[in-house]
Amino acid sequence: MKIGFIGAGEMGGAIIRGLLSKGYPKEDILAGVHTEQSAARLQAELGITAGTDNVRVIREANWLFLAVKPAQVAAVLQQIAACGTPAKPLISMALGWSVEKIQQVLPSWPVIRIMPNTPLALGEGVTLFHFAQETPKRTRREVMALFDGLGKTFEISLPLFDAATAVSGSGPAFVYAFVDAFAKAGAAQGLPEEQSAALALQTVIGAAKMLESTGLPAAELAQKVATPGGCTAAGMDVMRASDMQKILTDTIAATVNKAKAVAK
Repeated sequence: MKIGFIGAGEMGGAIIRGLLSKGYPKEDILAGVHTEQSAARLQAELGITAGTDNVRVIREANWLFLAVKPAQVAAVLQQIAACGTPAKPLISMALGWSVEKIQQVLPSWPVIRIMPNTPLALGEGVTLFHFAQETPKRTRREVMALFDGLGKTFEISLPLFDAATAVSGSGPAFVYAFVDAFAKAGAAQGLPEEQSAALALQTVIGAAKMLESTGLPAAELAQKVATPGGCTAAGMDVMRASDMQKILTDTIAATVNKAKAVAK
């Protein structure tokens, strides 16, 4: 089955790399990109078929991935409509473009809205799904199965999609910012910067694996480490006094509000 990508930038490229890493045939992946230079780079790096002819991708692919910037979506949808191609699964990851909004241009198409995050290129991603009613159950299973090998998949109701996107789609950026601050805090106490960065990174990796392997709530694991009256407890006291929970709540709320504003 041929999968066509219209756009293959940061996120589209991450999905392609993830699929290839799990053994998806490179000859079954097509990409339509903006410049010949981008096409040549993708062909050389990944071995897929890439070019600047979106129409070829639209016509030849069994499934279409819409992976362009939100501002470019309207033009691409008009291009798809002009091709007169029979309806096929259209998988969109464009912020602000709901299933219903896309179907205003492509009525009755089985549109699938997804929100992946970049760690799926390593098989550790999160991908959110919202399906148009027209999407057959078999197609729903097949699309989600395609991403199962790239991490974890979640079907999310439309009212909660923006909140889930803020946590998992934007979340990696927030985690990277935390690790950066964590490392700088260690360096401020005299650790060499590179060593502090390595310590912070491995600590986050190890803690995440502990959460996954034990299945215990994060708050409970934190209590297990923070012996009353000990060094860790002293640090936890500062975090509570700084109201880290409110900072994160406000961060997610701002992300959700921006997504809703873009969708208007």
